[in-house]
Amino acid sequence: MDLSTAGYLTALPALLIAFLPNWSTRKLATTLRLLTFVELILVALIGVADLEVFRTWGFHLDITPLHYLKSPREAAASVASSPIFLLITVFLALLLVGDYAFNRLIQWSVKPLQPVRLWLATPALLGVTAALIIPIRGGTQLAPMNVSAVYFSPTAFANYAAVTPQWNFIHSCLESNKFGSNPYNFFPKGQADQALQALYQPVSQTQSLLAVPKPNVIFIIWESFTAKSVAALGGRTGVTPQFEKLTHEGLLFNQVYASGDRSEKGLIALLSGFPAQATASIMTLPSKAAKLPTLGQAMKKAGYQTSFYYGGETEFANIKSYLYHNQFDRIVAKSDFERSDWNSKWGAHDHVVYNRILSDLNATKQPFFTTFFTLSSHEPFEVPMPTVFPGDDEESLFLNAMYYADRSLGEFIAQAKKQPWWSNTLIIVTADHGHRLPAMAADKMRDFHIPMLWLGGALKSKPQTIDRIGSQTDLPATLLHQLSLNATDFKWSRDILNPNNRSFAYFAFNNGFGVIQPRRHFVYDNTSRRLISSEGQIDQQDIELGEAYEEESYQDFLDK
Repeated sequence: MDLSTAGYLTALPALLIAFLPNWSTRKLATTLRLLTFVELILVALIGVADLEVFRTWGFHLDITPLHYLKSPREAAASVASSPIFLLITVFLALLLVGDYAFNRLIQWSVKPLQPVRLWLATPALLGVTAALIIPIRGGTQLAPMNVSAVYFSPTAFANYAAVTPQWNFIHSCLESNKFGSNPYNFFPKGQADQALQALYQPVSQTQSLLAVPKPNVIFIIWESFTAKSVAALGGRTGVTPQFEKLTHEGLLFNQVYASGDRSEKGLIALLSGFPAQATASIMTLPSKAAKLPTLGQAMKKAGYQTSFYYGGETEFANIKSYLYHNQFDRIVAKSDFERSDWNSKWGAHDHVVYNRILSDLNATKQPFFTTFFTLSSHEPFEVPMPTVFPGDDEESLFLNAMYYADRSLGEFIAQAKKQPWWSNTLIIVTADHGHRLPAMAADKMRDFHIPMLWLGGALKSKPQTIDRIGSQTDLPATLLHQLSLNATDFKWSRDILNPNNRSFAYFAFNNGFGVIQPRRHFVYDNTSRRLISSEGQIDQQDIELGEAYEEESYQDFLDK
């Protein structure tokens, strides 16, 4: 793969020499140095960016971050907690070493060259240039170079280390618009769909959790709210004390998993019940996202006043177009708040938005459906609060931000209980996705484990823990069935409370997926076609169920 990358980078200099063999030595050397330096910048930039992307997301740099460049300020905020000075130092060092190597290894070989006639040299040089196809495609074998060609170990990290970041990024860019066929065709036509039928059983008489037929609904989507920050879910103690208290007042779903690993994938899963894709994000393709069913539409059709609150810019990752597709009556975003209430990177602090919601809801006709997507627990973890977890390392900053987000939630609930609409309101708190922090046992499944809590005056059920396994994608069907509304448009969403449904959750990450079932789970890598990790007794049927889910959900993505 290194040779393949070198082959791509050699092609331009080789063509330059082939078509201009009659240039003077000085002019040729200067042009080659300039061209090489431009390529050095590209190689060093990708290499350095890959270091941080892999540290943060756990996979090599691909085209995904480029989607965020449409919102440069938010993109800058995402990397604000990165070791910028160190990365710049590495970048400059790579440039200097590369330029030095060029001068010592290339320049000396160019100087003795003499101009020759085009008709004599160009055919021969073009023939040599054409031979670069051999290293570019990885040899003369049938299959061209691909990521699986360099995988060699049952250990995931060892395989990732074998991948050349520059090759991976360029390949991702070239493949980004190729959505013509399904890369996950594991079964004969129709067999994958048949395998999934066991997951979707008819709705029986689901237990009603609500004391009123048509309650207000406040849906809080907490940025990066990982179960690892909740002691009751096996996480760190002392990080979310307010949420811990609230779990004794409502219904805690303790085995819910994020569908994907980015915010735009989580919003799609929660509001449209559509699963995350391993190599694509439907929100970044508005023409496809516009074909999804949405909770906003369903609640508006049912007579609800709908609104969406976010302290940041909704232009980020095409969120705004998706919100309009939800048909929210009111969208409140960063520009609706005073600059003095913003942090330096993203927008309005959580407690500011909570206060705005309280103020607005008192003047809103009932029933209302209000969604709040928080942001204070996003990198770079800037919060208007004294430090609770001392330290300037990333984990301490993350825990401090989670503590602030938790405190803001607790204050909001305390004030909401005093409002006239509280007795008729259901509040749902969950996450857009999990997080790699705080660092705990090395099990990818834990990074996708998220809390979900239902509380409020509209609940009639006593506080309890619901331990059925479910996904973010199951929220629409579960909620709509409680409201006695039709959920058939949300074909991927399953009612967690339906006893006929099999306990199951699926999540996707960069070219891989995971499946959680009672007493067992596994994480699977698509490239090497093997398990990365597993726990419990995993059989071939379990793997095939995950493959069927991936195949069918990706085909649905293509068909949109």
